[in-house]
Order: sequence, then structure tokens, then C-alpha cells
Amino acid sequence: MLTGSILRLFFLIGLISCVILPVPALAMDNPITYSIVHLSDTQNLATYYPDTYNLTFSGLESRRVQDNISAVIITGDLVNVWNKKNEWNAYLRARNQTSIPVFAIAGNHDTDSGKNYQYYTLYTGEPKNSYVTSVGDCDLVGINYEKKTLPASEFSRIRSILANSTRSCAIIATHWYMNKDKTLSPLGKDIDKDLIVKPTVILMGHIHTDFVQQRNISGFPVVEDMTNYQNGIPGGNRDKNYSAGTIYTVTSASGQVTKITARVIHIFPSLSFDPEKIVFERDLPVPVSNSTFSVLPIQEECSALDLSCGLQALAEQNWSFISSLIPG
Repeated sequence: MLTGSILRLFFLIGLISCVILPVPALAMDNPITYSIVHLSDTQNLATYYPDTYNLTFSGLESRRVQDNISAVIITGDLVNVWNKKNEWNAYLRARNQTSIPVFAIAGNHDTDSGKNYQYYTLYTGEPKNSYVTSVGDCDLVGINYEKKTLPASEFSRIRSILANSTRSCAIIATHWYMNKDKTLSPLGKDIDKDLIVKPTVILMGHIHTDFVQQRNISGFPVVEDMTNYQNGIPGGNRDKNYSAGTIYTVTSASGQVTKITARVIHIFPSLSFDPEKIVFERDLPVPVSNSTFSVLPIQEECSALDLSCGLQALAEQNWSFISSLIPG
């Protein structure tokens, strides 16, 4: 009868024959990095500080090449009063300071609390209805301000698009998703229930605070970003003549997002950055509980090309099962 040690030797030999041939396929294309900037609730700049509005976008333009900024996403309240042309003109002049694509989501101030989209659509070129497009290797879902929520049929339509997309992550941009106490708006509850089908970044504004946190929703890692500097730095400088946002740096290989970092970008009165934090890294465990702007735990893992380490890990994972089949 074969002893356990001999069976283990055969098991490892078989493991080598299965693993050694596919190793070259594990190599991925050279990774690329690009950035996405999230702004929100810039309405006071339109009303009181149009020059700072201009400097916000010209400041981002000055970083466009260095940070490879591929998109600016504004999650609502571009103006204070939905039908004031001078405020919309201030926004339009500011946006024209950059060549970076700008995606603007409607807030309650932009649309008379969702009742009138006339000026919003005219000055932004964005649709009244929700849409799905793409930014880099992520699907981008734009959902305008909703006092309550979307019809079930609309959630079904968006979910189908996301579920059938080959892109490895999603960005959901909306105005009112979460409250200051971290409870969800009616729309936020339905987003969590119906639209989380892959790793997702949710961008929001509306509430007068600022944070980035990580959650586990339906088994997927989700980053939730509340960006709002309309009254200066929450808990700090309260000068309304202030401009800042959140900049995400995305690393992608073979069309798959492998890592996302976030940091605050202070634009006016002076350009500076807060320390960078890892908010998503492929193959790391999904957070069990909420984690507010903290770095995900970095685990020591085998390199994809480290055959001996990989074989040892596989052997340790599977030997307990094989050994249970060996007579005692």
C-alpha cells in the first residue's frame, strides 16, 4: 500500500505538470495609470467667486499631463439658483478652462429640486435621464438628483448594462446618496440593492462633509466618496472662497483595474495634495465592515511568476483534503 509520503510526492509532481505550462499566460500587459477627479457642490464659486471657479479648472488643466487626468466628474450643484444665467455662464467659462472631459451630474440647486432641467441641459449638454458610459476601464453611471428614487424599470435597465459589460469596475455618480450620519437616502438604498454587481466607486455630494470610506456590498468592494467643500474644509478653514476635490489614480493592466488610490487635491488658494491612500486593490479581501479613508491591509502574497511559492501555497491548501483520503 502506498504511504502518505509517497502519495504526497505524486501529488506535488502532478501539481507541477498542471501548473508549469500555463505560467507564461499569467504575465499581463504593462500596467497603465490615469486619474479621475471628483468635484461637487461648487455653487458658491458660481455665485460669489467666479475667478476661483476659473482657477479650479485651469488648475486641473495644469496637472492634466503630469497626472494623466482623463475625466472630471462633478456630482451636482454647479450653481446656487437653477435659472440664474450669470451663474451658469460662470460655470461654463470655468469648464472651458480645461480640455479634460467633464461629466456633470445634476443637483437639487441645478434643477429646482428636480422639477426643471432647462438650464442644466442647456449649459452642460448632459441628459435629464440617467445614463451609462465609460471612463477608462470603468463603467460610469450618471444619476441626477432624486428626492426619492428611480423607477424599478430604470434600475433594471442600468443593472443589465452593468452586468453585461466587460469592464471590471463601475463608477456611480449621483448627488444625494448618503447623509452625514452615513445613513442612505432612498436612492442610495436602491443603488446598494440593485446596482452593485462589481467593484464600485460611488461619488456623491449634497451633504456638507467630506470623507472616503470602504464597504462590502453584495460581496463586492465599494468605495464611497463624499466630496463637498462649498463652505471650505469641513471641520477646518470655513472660507467659502476655496476649491478642492478628490483625485483617484487608477492602475490597469490588460483592461482590468488592479489598483485605485485616492487623495484630496486642494486647488485654491494653493495647489497641494493630501497623502495618498489605497482604496481598492485587486485580489485583496473585501472589507468586512466600514473603513473610513483607511488603507486596505496589504497581504504578503506569492508573485504570479514565483513557481515554488505558488506550488507550496497550493499544496498547503489542498493537502489536507488529499490526506483525508489516505488510510490511517
